[in-house]
Amino acid sequence: MLKSSVRVLVLEDFAQFQKTVAPLLRQRPLWQVVGVVVDAADALRLAQQLQPDLILLDIDLPRMNGVKAARRIRSAVPDSKIVFLGQESSIGVVREAFRLGASSYVMKEYAPQELILAMEVALQSGEFVGSGVWGANLIAKKEPKPDHPLREILAFHASRSPQGALMAPNHEVQFYSEDMILLHRVVSLVAAALRAGHSAVVCTTEPLRDDLHRVLQAQEPNLDDFIRRGRYLALDAADTLSAFMLGDAPNAAKFLDLLGGVITAAAEAAGKRLPRVALFQDCASLLWTQGQEEATIQVEQLFNKLAYEYDVDVLCGYSIAYFAGEEDVNLIQRICVEHSAVHSE
Repeated sequence: MLKSSVRVLVLEDFAQFQKTVAPLLRQRPLWQVVGVVVDAADALRLAQQLQPDLILLDIDLPRMNGVKAARRIRSAVPDSKIVFLGQESSIGVVREAFRLGASSYVMKEYAPQELILAMEVALQSGEFVGSGVWGANLIAKKEPKPDHPLREILAFHASRSPQGALMAPNHEVQFYSEDMILLHRVVSLVAAALRAGHSAVVCTTEPLRDDLHRVLQAQEPNLDDFIRRGRYLALDAADTLSAFMLGDAPNAAKFLDLLGGVITAAAEAAGKRLPRVALFQDCASLLWTQGQEEATIQVEQLFNKLAYEYDVDVLCGYSIAYFAGEEDVNLIQRICVEHSAVHSE
């Protein structure tokens, strides 16, 4: 469980804090910013005095770099969680930050999408490496406790996916502890479809779409041609949701008309006698992060219907950082039941 009241100390330029960080922290009204300082010495003094729950630390400090500041702060207040915010994507710098006891690292350009999540993960004693840090999967992570209820449930529901690129219609789910795990899984799904002469559709957030494009372009020299011909389509998950949600529930007719049309167009673009389409979707997980549990399950059920009516292979992704504990057990089980295969990593 996350603490309802969290005391946060910020080591960041005040003007930048007001522009970037403060609006994000307003999403958690019970979180209290106990100090905003730009000098590492002041941060050290206040950290010792206030013993904050979490310290948000800009790695690009003018007088002392954030890594050195973290070393001193970690020694003085070992119980405070440290979240780095920076522009440096070097795996060496990020690895050093974690070695010194940081809990999360977020690139500034992705802060609007990832900072609150990174802070929540840190408060739960987890670790988070944000988008844009290549090789992030090489950073040593703390394994979740073996008796964590989510791990027990996933172990119970886990099953092997059919071997091969595209078998019978599947509706699989990937629970992931790191963004890189999901990225690699989606890249494999899309690449397998394209190399087999089929089509692929991704419906996700902008950061993952951008990362997918970079990785796929490096692996698939014909990616631009696949995009031009309509064999690879990238949709925005939030825009897609807004097109078929009516209030707090999905409209089945709108859903099937929209996604069915996309799948049909992608299949026709493949130009094969028996075309198949691989689809990754983030729509359901976005609903879950917004607290819309029933809508999450209803959307998963609609993707089941889509898989069988349109001969499409569907992959869904859920970050385990969003699941707080015992209160989520029932929802996790319901999500697992709606899928033909469950994977966790």
